[in-house]
Amino acid sequence: MGNRYAARVPLILIVAFTVISGPGSAQTLQEQILEARDRVTPALVNVQPITDVYSSGERRSATGVGSGFIFDEDGHVITNYHVAGKAKRLIITLSNKQRVPGVVVGEDPLTDIAVLKLELGPDQVLPRPVALGDSDSLAVGEYVMALGSPLALQRSLSFGVVSSKDRYLSDTFKLPTGEKTGSFNTWIQTDAAINPGNSGGPLVNLEGYVVGVNARGAFGASSIGFAIPINIVKEVAAELIRTGHVSRSWLGLTFQPREELAQYFESESVPGVVIRSVEPDSPAGRVGIQAGDMLLAYRGEGTSAQFTEELPELYKRIADTPIGEDVAVAVSRGEDVLQFTLTTEERGQSSSDEMECESWGFTARGITRELALEFSLPDSTGVIVAGVIPNGAGFRARLFPGDRIVAIEDEPVANLDDLKVMYRRYDDSQKDAVLLTVMRRHSRRWVLIEASYDD
Repeated sequence: MGNRYAARVPLILIVAFTVISGPGSAQTLQEQILEARDRVTPALVNVQPITDVYSSGERRSATGVGSGFIFDEDGHVITNYHVAGKAKRLIITLSNKQRVPGVVVGEDPLTDIAVLKLELGPDQVLPRPVALGDSDSLAVGEYVMALGSPLALQRSLSFGVVSSKDRYLSDTFKLPTGEKTGSFNTWIQTDAAINPGNSGGPLVNLEGYVVGVNARGAFGASSIGFAIPINIVKEVAAELIRTGHVSRSWLGLTFQPREELAQYFESESVPGVVIRSVEPDSPAGRVGIQAGDMLLAYRGEGTSAQFTEELPELYKRIADTPIGEDVAVAVSRGEDVLQFTLTTEERGQSSSDEMECESWGFTARGITRELALEFSLPDSTGVIVAGVIPNGAGFRARLFPGDRIVAIEDEPVANLDDLKVMYRRYDDSQKDAVLLTVMRRHSRRWVLIEASYDD
Protein backbone atom coordinates (compact mmCIF):
# COMPACT_ATOMS: atom_id res chain seq x y z
CA MET A 1 0.00 0.00 0.00
CA GLY A 2 2.82 2.39 0.81
CA ASN A 3 4.44 1.85 -2.60
CA ARG A 4 1.13 2.29 -4.42
CA TYR A 5 0.52 5.73 -2.84
CA ALA A 6 4.14 6.74 -3.40
CA ALA A 7 3.76 6.00 -7.09
CA ARG A 8 0.86 8.41 -7.32
CA VAL A 9 2.58 11.43 -5.77
CA PRO A 10 4.49 12.66 -8.87
CA LEU A 11 1.30 12.53 -10.97
CA ILE A 12 -0.63 14.53 -8.37
CA LEU A 13 2.09 17.18 -8.27
CA ILE A 14 2.14 17.47 -12.06
CA VAL A 15 -1.63 17.96 -12.19
CA ALA A 16 -1.61 20.48 -9.33
CA PHE A 17 1.18 22.65 -10.63
CA THR A 18 0.60 22.57 -14.40
CA VAL A 19 -1.78 25.16 -15.81
CA ILE A 20 -2.93 25.40 -19.40
CA SER A 21 -2.41 29.04 -20.36
CA GLY A 22 -3.33 28.97 -24.04
CA PRO A 23 -3.85 26.77 -27.10
CA GLY A 24 -1.01 24.34 -27.46
CA SER A 25 0.94 25.68 -24.48
CA ALA A 26 1.35 24.77 -20.85
CA GLN A 27 3.03 26.55 -17.93
CA THR A 28 3.68 25.48 -14.42
CA LEU A 29 1.95 27.45 -11.71
CA GLN A 30 5.38 28.58 -10.54
CA GLU A 31 6.15 30.07 -13.96
CA GLN A 32 2.84 31.92 -14.08
CA ILE A 33 3.39 33.41 -10.63
CA LEU A 34 6.85 34.65 -11.60
CA GLU A 35 5.65 36.13 -14.90
CA ALA A 36 2.71 37.89 -13.23
CA ARG A 37 5.01 39.19 -10.50
CA ASP A 38 7.44 40.60 -13.06
CA ARG A 39 4.64 42.41 -14.88
CA VAL A 40 3.49 44.23 -11.75
CA THR A 41 6.61 44.69 -9.59
CA PRO A 42 8.07 47.65 -11.55
CA ALA A 43 4.94 49.68 -10.71
CA LEU A 44 4.82 48.67 -7.04
CA VAL A 45 5.60 51.49 -4.61
CA ASN A 46 6.00 51.94 -0.89
CA VAL A 47 4.04 54.89 0.49
CA GLN A 48 5.25 56.71 3.61
CA PRO A 49 2.73 59.40 4.61
CA ILE A 50 3.48 62.12 7.12
CA THR A 51 0.25 63.28 8.70
CA ASP A 52 -1.11 65.41 11.50
CA VAL A 53 -2.60 63.26 14.24
CA TYR A 54 -4.98 64.78 16.78
CA SER A 55 -5.05 63.05 20.14
CA SER A 56 -5.99 64.14 23.65
CA GLY A 57 -6.46 67.72 22.52
CA GLU A 58 -3.09 68.12 20.79
CA ARG A 59 -1.70 67.91 17.28
CA ARG A 60 1.43 65.95 16.49
CA SER A 61 3.13 64.69 13.35
CA ALA A 62 3.15 60.97 12.68
CA THR A 63 4.37 58.72 9.91
CA GLY A 64 3.05 55.41 8.69
CA VAL A 65 3.66 52.92 5.93
CA GLY A 66 1.49 51.55 3.16
CA SER A 67 1.59 50.39 -0.41
CA GLY A 68 0.47 51.58 -3.80
CA PHE A 69 0.98 51.11 -7.52
CA ILE A 70 1.54 53.29 -10.58
CA PHE A 71 -1.48 52.92 -12.81
CA ASP A 72 -1.04 55.37 -15.71
CA GLU A 73 1.56 57.08 -17.87
CA ASP A 74 1.05 60.40 -16.02
CA GLY A 75 2.60 59.05 -12.82
CA HIS A 76 -0.61 58.67 -10.80
CA VAL A 77 -0.51 56.20 -7.94
CA ILE A 78 -3.43 54.32 -6.41
CA THR A 79 -3.48 53.62 -2.68
CA ASN A 80 -6.01 53.52 0.16
CA TYR A 81 -7.51 56.67 1.62
CA HIS A 82 -6.69 55.40 5.09
CA VAL A 83 -3.03 55.14 4.06
CA ALA A 84 -2.41 58.58 2.56
CA GLY A 85 -5.66 60.52 2.27
CA LYS A 86 -4.82 63.21 4.83
CA ALA A 87 -1.06 63.29 4.32
CA LYS A 88 0.64 66.68 4.45
CA ARG A 89 3.78 65.14 2.95
CA LEU A 90 4.46 61.91 1.05
CA ILE A 91 7.65 59.96 0.55
CA ILE A 92 7.23 57.30 -2.14
CA THR A 93 9.82 54.59 -2.73
CA LEU A 94 9.89 53.15 -6.25
CA SER A 95 10.74 49.55 -7.12
CA ASN A 96 14.30 50.62 -7.97
CA LYS A 97 14.59 51.96 -4.37
CA GLN A 98 14.59 55.61 -5.44
CA ARG A 99 12.67 57.90 -3.12
CA VAL A 100 10.53 60.62 -4.68
CA PRO A 101 8.02 63.08 -3.22
CA GLY A 102 4.34 62.81 -4.02
CA VAL A 103 1.16 64.83 -3.61
CA VAL A 104 -2.45 63.85 -2.95
CA VAL A 105 -4.57 64.46 -6.06
CA GLY A 106 -7.89 63.36 -4.57
CA GLU A 107 -9.40 61.14 -1.91
CA ASP A 108 -12.62 59.23 -1.37
CA PRO A 109 -13.23 57.73 2.10
CA LEU A 110 -16.48 56.11 1.00
CA THR A 111 -14.53 53.67 -1.18
CA ASP A 112 -11.22 53.99 0.74
CA ILE A 113 -9.37 55.15 -2.37
CA ALA A 114 -6.79 57.92 -2.77
CA VAL A 115 -4.94 59.02 -5.90
CA LEU A 116 -1.41 60.38 -5.56
CA LYS A 117 0.94 61.94 -8.11
CA LEU A 118 4.67 61.26 -8.31
CA GLU A 119 6.89 64.36 -8.53
CA LEU A 120 9.72 62.96 -10.59
CA GLY A 121 12.91 64.88 -11.29
CA PRO A 122 14.01 65.68 -14.87
CA ASP A 123 16.39 62.71 -14.94
CA GLN A 124 14.03 60.20 -13.33
CA VAL A 125 12.17 57.71 -15.52
CA LEU A 126 8.60 56.70 -14.74
CA PRO A 127 8.39 52.93 -14.17
CA ARG A 128 5.98 50.96 -16.35
CA PRO A 129 2.40 51.23 -15.03
CA VAL A 130 0.33 48.18 -14.17
CA ALA A 131 -2.27 46.66 -16.47
CA LEU A 132 -5.79 46.88 -15.03
CA GLY A 133 -8.04 43.83 -15.20
CA ASP A 134 -11.78 43.21 -14.84
CA SER A 135 -12.87 42.36 -11.30
CA ASP A 136 -16.33 41.30 -12.52
CA SER A 137 -14.74 38.37 -14.35
CA LEU A 138 -13.09 36.97 -11.20
CA ALA A 139 -14.14 33.51 -10.08
CA VAL A 140 -14.21 32.04 -6.59
CA GLY A 141 -11.20 29.74 -6.31
CA GLU A 142 -9.12 31.74 -8.80
CA TYR A 143 -5.46 32.22 -7.86
CA VAL A 144 -4.40 35.74 -6.85
CA MET A 145 -1.37 37.46 -5.36
CA ALA A 146 -1.27 40.32 -2.86
CA LEU A 147 1.77 42.58 -3.29
CA GLY A 148 2.91 45.38 -1.00
CA SER A 149 4.84 46.23 2.14
CA PRO A 150 3.34 44.23 5.02
CA LEU A 151 4.74 45.36 8.36
CA ALA A 152 7.03 47.73 6.35
CA LEU A 153 8.68 44.77 4.58
CA GLN A 154 8.88 46.21 1.08
CA ARG A 155 8.25 44.29 -2.16
CA SER A 156 6.54 41.33 -0.50
CA LEU A 157 4.24 38.85 -2.23
CA SER A 158 1.66 36.48 -0.77
CA PHE A 159 -0.37 33.92 -2.68
CA GLY A 160 -3.85 32.49 -2.35
CA VAL A 161 -7.25 32.22 -3.95
CA VAL A 162 -10.39 34.33 -4.23
CA SER A 163 -12.53 33.16 -1.32
CA SER A 164 -15.53 35.31 -2.27
CA LYS A 165 -16.07 38.01 -4.89
CA ASP A 166 -19.12 39.68 -3.36
CA ARG A 167 -18.45 39.89 0.37
CA TYR A 168 -20.48 42.64 2.03
CA LEU A 169 -19.17 44.51 5.05
CA SER A 170 -21.68 46.40 7.17
CA ASP A 171 -22.44 49.96 6.05
CA THR A 172 -21.45 50.98 9.58
CA PHE A 173 -17.90 49.68 8.99
CA LYS A 174 -15.32 52.37 9.75
CA LEU A 175 -11.81 53.04 8.53
CA PRO A 176 -8.91 53.46 10.98
CA THR A 177 -9.31 57.19 10.30
CA GLY A 178 -12.92 57.08 11.57
CA GLU A 179 -14.96 57.45 8.37
CA LYS A 180 -17.57 54.97 7.19
CA THR A 181 -16.74 53.08 4.01
CA GLY A 182 -17.97 50.32 1.73
CA SER A 183 -21.55 51.43 1.05
CA PHE A 184 -21.12 51.31 -2.73
CA ASN A 185 -19.24 48.08 -3.30
CA THR A 186 -18.86 44.52 -2.20
CA TRP A 187 -15.35 43.27 -1.45
CA ILE A 188 -13.06 40.61 -2.83
CA GLN A 189 -12.22 38.20 -0.02
CA THR A 190 -8.95 36.29 -0.33
CA ASP A 191 -6.81 33.99 1.77
CA ALA A 192 -3.65 35.60 0.36
CA ALA A 193 -2.10 37.21 3.43
CA ILE A 194 -2.99 40.91 3.81
CA ASN A 195 -1.32 42.52 6.80
CA PRO A 196 -0.83 46.13 7.97
CA GLY A 197 1.33 47.81 5.33
CA ASN A 198 -0.24 45.80 2.49
CA SER A 199 -3.00 48.38 2.33
CA GLY A 200 -3.12 50.11 -1.05
CA GLY A 201 -1.11 47.44 -2.84
CA PRO A 202 -2.38 45.52 -5.87
CA LEU A 203 -4.27 42.23 -5.87
CA VAL A 204 -3.09 40.51 -9.05
CA ASN A 205 -4.32 37.53 -11.06
CA LEU A 206 -2.07 34.96 -12.75
CA GLU A 207 -2.10 36.93 -16.01
CA GLY A 208 -0.50 39.89 -14.26
CA TYR A 209 -3.59 42.12 -14.26
CA VAL A 210 -4.54 44.13 -11.19
CA VAL A 211 -8.03 43.02 -10.14
CA GLY A 212 -8.26 44.75 -6.76
CA VAL A 213 -6.67 47.06 -4.21
CA ASN A 214 -5.68 45.41 -0.93
CA ALA A 215 -7.49 47.12 1.92
CA ARG A 216 -7.52 45.18 5.17
CA GLY A 217 -7.25 41.86 6.92
CA ALA A 218 -9.82 40.45 9.30
CA PHE A 219 -8.90 41.11 12.92
CA GLY A 220 -7.90 37.90 14.67
CA ALA A 221 -7.85 35.84 11.45
CA SER A 222 -4.77 34.77 9.52
CA SER A 223 -6.34 33.87 6.16
CA ILE A 224 -9.12 36.39 5.59
CA GLY A 225 -8.31 39.59 3.75
CA PHE A 226 -10.33 42.05 1.69
CA ALA A 227 -9.62 44.01 -1.47
CA ILE A 228 -11.59 46.71 -3.29
CA PRO A 229 -12.67 45.53 -6.78
CA ILE A 230 -10.64 47.28 -9.48
CA ASN A 231 -13.77 48.19 -11.50
CA ILE A 232 -14.90 50.45 -8.65
CA VAL A 233 -11.36 51.84 -8.37
CA LYS A 234 -11.30 52.75 -12.08
CA GLU A 235 -14.46 54.85 -11.74
CA VAL A 236 -13.36 56.61 -8.56
CA ALA A 237 -9.79 57.27 -9.74
CA ALA A 238 -10.99 58.80 -13.02
CA GLU A 239 -13.22 61.30 -11.18
CA LEU A 240 -10.56 62.10 -8.58
CA ILE A 241 -8.07 62.91 -11.32
CA ARG A 242 -10.63 64.96 -13.21
CA THR A 243 -12.14 66.98 -10.32
CA GLY A 244 -10.25 66.11 -7.11
CA HIS A 245 -13.34 64.65 -5.44
CA VAL A 246 -16.26 62.31 -6.08
CA SER A 247 -19.76 63.82 -6.30
CA ARG A 248 -22.68 61.61 -5.33
CA SER A 249 -26.42 62.03 -5.05
CA TRP A 250 -28.23 61.54 -1.76
CA LEU A 251 -31.84 60.91 -0.75
CA GLY A 252 -31.48 60.36 3.01
CA LEU A 253 -32.41 56.66 2.91
CA THR A 254 -30.77 53.57 4.37
CA PHE A 255 -31.91 50.03 3.61
CA GLN A 256 -31.87 46.54 5.02
CA PRO A 257 -32.31 43.18 3.27
CA ARG A 258 -35.56 41.24 3.43
CA GLU A 259 -33.82 38.16 4.85
CA GLU A 260 -33.57 39.93 8.21
CA LEU A 261 -37.38 40.20 8.27
CA ALA A 262 -38.23 36.85 6.70
CA GLN A 263 -40.67 35.84 9.44
CA TYR A 264 -42.56 39.11 9.08
CA PHE A 265 -42.97 38.82 5.33
CA GLU A 266 -43.51 35.04 5.43
CA SER A 267 -42.26 34.81 1.87
CA GLU A 268 -38.97 35.09 0.01
CA SER A 269 -40.77 36.36 -3.11
CA VAL A 270 -41.85 39.71 -1.64
CA PRO A 271 -40.48 42.42 -4.00
CA GLY A 272 -38.67 45.55 -3.00
CA VAL A 273 -36.14 46.72 -0.43
CA VAL A 274 -36.90 47.50 3.21
CA ILE A 275 -36.30 51.16 4.11
CA ARG A 276 -34.47 51.06 7.44
CA SER A 277 -34.25 54.77 8.19
CA VAL A 278 -35.15 58.15 6.73
CA GLU A 279 -33.29 61.32 7.70
CA PRO A 280 -35.79 64.01 8.71
CA ASP A 281 -34.45 66.92 6.65
CA SER A 282 -33.70 64.98 3.49
CA PRO A 283 -35.30 64.62 0.04
CA ALA A 284 -37.03 61.41 1.16
CA GLY A 285 -38.05 62.76 4.55
CA ARG A 286 -39.56 65.94 3.13
CA VAL A 287 -41.96 64.08 0.80
CA GLY A 288 -43.19 61.74 3.53
CA ILE A 289 -41.35 58.46 2.95
CA GLN A 290 -41.16 56.53 6.22
CA ALA A 291 -38.95 53.91 7.83
CA GLY A 292 -40.59 50.52 7.30
CA ASP A 293 -41.81 51.39 3.80
CA MET A 294 -40.76 49.05 1.02
CA LEU A 295 -38.96 50.64 -1.93
CA LEU A 296 -40.44 48.96 -5.02
CA ALA A 297 -39.03 51.05 -7.87
CA TYR A 298 -36.45 53.77 -8.46
CA ARG A 299 -36.49 55.86 -11.65
CA GLY A 300 -38.93 53.41 -13.21
CA GLU A 301 -36.84 50.31 -12.52
CA GLY A 302 -37.76 47.67 -9.95
CA THR A 303 -35.64 47.25 -6.84
CA SER A 304 -34.95 44.12 -4.83
CA ALA A 305 -32.55 43.14 -2.07
CA GLN A 306 -33.19 39.92 -0.25
CA PHE A 307 -29.58 39.60 0.89
CA THR A 308 -27.08 42.10 2.29
CA GLU A 309 -24.66 41.77 -0.63
CA GLU A 310 -27.34 43.22 -2.92
CA LEU A 311 -27.49 46.54 -1.04
CA PRO A 312 -24.34 48.22 -2.47
CA GLU A 313 -25.75 48.07 -5.99
CA LEU A 314 -28.84 50.03 -4.90
CA TYR A 315 -26.80 52.59 -2.95
CA LYS A 316 -24.61 53.06 -6.02
CA ARG A 317 -27.65 53.49 -8.32
CA ILE A 318 -28.81 56.35 -6.14
CA ALA A 319 -25.31 57.84 -5.79
CA ASP A 320 -24.74 57.78 -9.56
CA THR A 321 -27.96 59.69 -10.28
CA PRO A 322 -27.24 63.26 -11.50
CA ILE A 323 -27.38 65.72 -8.61
CA GLY A 324 -30.51 67.86 -8.67
CA GLU A 325 -32.51 65.45 -10.84
CA ASP A 326 -36.19 64.77 -10.12
CA VAL A 327 -36.63 61.02 -9.65
CA ALA A 328 -39.76 58.93 -9.37
CA VAL A 329 -39.92 56.31 -6.63
CA ALA A 330 -42.63 53.83 -5.69
CA VAL A 331 -43.01 52.45 -2.17
CA SER A 332 -45.46 50.09 -0.53
CA ARG A 333 -46.91 50.87 2.87
CA GLY A 334 -49.19 48.17 4.17
CA GLU A 335 -51.60 47.37 1.34
CA ASP A 336 -51.00 50.68 -0.46
CA VAL A 337 -48.52 51.54 -3.21
CA LEU A 338 -47.45 55.20 -3.04
CA GLN A 339 -45.74 57.27 -5.73
CA PHE A 340 -43.31 60.08 -4.89
CA THR A 341 -41.08 62.48 -6.81
CA LEU A 342 -37.83 63.41 -5.07
CA THR A 343 -35.06 65.81 -6.03
CA THR A 344 -31.62 64.41 -5.36
CA GLU A 345 -29.09 66.43 -3.38
CA GLU A 346 -25.32 66.23 -3.20
CA ARG A 347 -24.22 63.86 -0.48
CA GLY A 348 -21.46 66.16 0.75
CA GLN A 349 -18.14 65.27 2.34
CA SER A 350 -17.84 62.20 4.52
CA SER A 351 -14.60 63.32 6.17
CA SER A 352 -13.82 66.51 8.06
CA ASP A 353 -10.69 68.42 8.95
CA GLU A 354 -9.43 69.07 12.47
CA MET A 355 -7.53 71.95 14.01
CA GLU A 356 -5.64 72.60 17.21
CA CYS A 357 -6.56 75.53 19.44
CA GLU A 358 -3.29 75.35 21.35
CA SER A 359 -3.73 78.28 23.75
CA TRP A 360 -7.31 77.17 24.49
CA GLY A 361 -6.25 73.57 25.19
CA PHE A 362 -8.42 71.58 22.78
CA THR A 363 -8.79 70.33 19.23
CA ALA A 364 -11.93 70.68 17.10
CA ARG A 365 -13.25 69.11 13.93
CA GLY A 366 -15.82 70.12 11.33
CA ILE A 367 -19.25 68.52 11.35
CA THR A 368 -20.25 66.40 8.37
CA ARG A 369 -23.73 64.99 7.79
CA GLU A 370 -22.52 61.57 9.02
CA LEU A 371 -21.00 63.11 12.16
CA ALA A 372 -24.23 64.97 12.89
CA LEU A 373 -26.10 61.67 12.72
CA GLU A 374 -23.54 59.91 14.91
CA PHE A 375 -23.85 62.57 17.63
CA SER A 376 -27.64 62.97 17.12
CA LEU A 377 -27.22 66.64 16.20
CA PRO A 378 -30.09 68.59 14.64
CA ASP A 379 -27.81 69.93 11.88
CA SER A 380 -24.15 70.38 10.93
CA THR A 381 -23.79 73.92 12.30
CA GLY A 382 -20.77 74.61 14.53
CA VAL A 383 -17.76 72.46 15.33
CA ILE A 384 -17.24 69.44 17.57
CA VAL A 385 -14.66 69.41 20.37
CA ALA A 386 -12.59 66.37 19.41
CA GLY A 387 -10.16 66.30 22.34
CA VAL A 388 -9.16 68.26 25.44
CA ILE A 389 -5.62 68.51 26.85
CA PRO A 390 -5.54 67.11 30.41
CA ASN A 391 -5.12 70.01 32.86
CA GLY A 392 -5.11 72.51 29.97
CA ALA A 393 -7.21 75.67 29.60
CA GLY A 394 -10.21 73.86 28.13
CA PHE A 395 -10.03 71.14 30.77
CA ARG A 396 -9.99 73.68 33.58
CA ALA A 397 -13.01 75.41 32.03
CA ARG A 398 -14.86 72.05 32.02
CA LEU A 399 -15.01 71.74 28.24
CA PHE A 400 -15.62 68.13 27.14
CA PRO A 401 -15.07 66.09 23.97
CA GLY A 402 -18.34 66.00 22.07
CA ASP A 403 -19.34 69.54 23.02
CA ARG A 404 -20.55 71.51 19.99
CA ILE A 405 -19.22 75.07 19.79
CA VAL A 406 -21.82 77.32 18.13
CA ALA A 407 -20.53 80.80 19.07
CA ILE A 408 -17.47 82.66 20.37
CA GLU A 409 -18.12 85.94 22.19
CA ASP A 410 -21.67 85.96 20.72
CA GLU A 411 -20.28 85.63 17.17
CA PRO A 412 -21.78 82.54 15.47
CA VAL A 413 -19.48 79.68 14.49
CA ALA A 414 -20.97 78.04 11.40
CA ASN A 415 -18.09 75.69 10.55
CA LEU A 416 -14.41 74.95 11.05
CA ASP A 417 -13.34 77.79 8.75
CA ASP A 418 -15.13 80.25 11.04
CA LEU A 419 -13.33 78.81 14.06
CA LYS A 420 -9.95 79.12 12.33
CA VAL A 421 -10.52 82.81 11.61
CA MET A 422 -11.79 83.62 15.11
CA TYR A 423 -9.12 81.62 16.92
CA ARG A 424 -6.37 83.31 14.93
CA ARG A 425 -7.82 86.71 15.75
CA TYR A 426 -8.04 86.10 19.51
CA ASP A 427 -4.75 84.23 19.62
CA ASP A 428 -2.92 87.06 17.84
CA SER A 429 -4.32 89.60 20.30
CA GLN A 430 -3.59 87.22 23.22
CA LYS A 431 -6.98 87.86 24.74
CA ASP A 432 -6.92 86.58 28.34
CA ALA A 433 -10.39 85.03 28.42
CA VAL A 434 -12.83 83.96 25.70
CA LEU A 435 -16.49 82.98 26.17
CA LEU A 436 -17.64 79.96 24.17
CA THR A 437 -21.28 79.04 23.62
CA VAL A 438 -21.58 75.26 23.45
CA MET A 439 -24.37 72.73 23.05
CA ARG A 440 -24.10 69.70 25.32
CA ARG A 441 -26.77 67.00 25.19
CA HIS A 442 -29.10 69.49 23.46
CA SER A 443 -28.74 72.09 26.22
CA ARG A 444 -26.94 75.41 25.83
CA ARG A 445 -23.98 76.20 28.11
CA TRP A 446 -21.35 78.92 28.37
CA VAL A 447 -17.70 78.04 28.89
CA LEU A 448 -15.14 80.70 29.82
CA ILE A 449 -11.69 79.78 28.52
CA GLU A 450 -8.76 81.46 30.29
CA ALA A 451 -6.19 81.21 27.56
CA SER A 452 -2.67 79.91 28.24
CA TYR A 453 0.06 81.50 26.12
CA ASP A 454 3.69 80.51 25.86
CA ASP A 455 6.09 83.09 27.23
